[in-house]
Amino acid sequence: MVRTSTLAAFLPMAACSLAFANPALASPGPPPPEYIVEAAKHLVPTQTSATFDGYAGEFADDVTVWIDGEKIASNKASWLAMERRRIGKVDRRVLGYADGYDRILVIDQFDDRSDLPDNPHMLFDPRFKTRAIQYQFGPDNMIHAIRVTQTDGTLQKPS
Repeated sequence: MVRTSTLAAFLPMAACSLAFANPALASPGPPPPEYIVEAAKHLVPTQTSATFDGYAGEFADDVTVWIDGEKIASNKASWLAMERRRIGKVDRRVLGYADGYDRILVIDQFDDRSDLPDNPHMLFDPRFKTRAIQYQFGPDNMIHAIRVTQTDGTLQKPS
């Protein structure tokens, strides 16, 4: 009986607390920092020769890149060399992105043809991968880590 009465006395207080908290739970958080918003303008679009310098300017010298948990680059120069080789040889569709307080997440579908021979008379069928790319910023507002998780195939809508 004591437990029931204690719980009954606590319920109105808990309901009042939740009633006051409800608007705060529904309101959005503050916007991401301006440097994140600006970086997204360079990171989200597919790179071209004209946009590559802006893209390259977002990375710290010690940037490390992983694809599916395997480290593929451990500095800016090696990462940018890989990326520059892909210019004009990528078919990419950005499905969306989210800019947070210290990272940007990009979801895309990606077909990399940079390893194929340069032969305009050969046909190649596309091999799309669906990727989630996370760009992690450091306290200097530069990207220090890129983590890519990918799978063969394209994104499906649930039925």
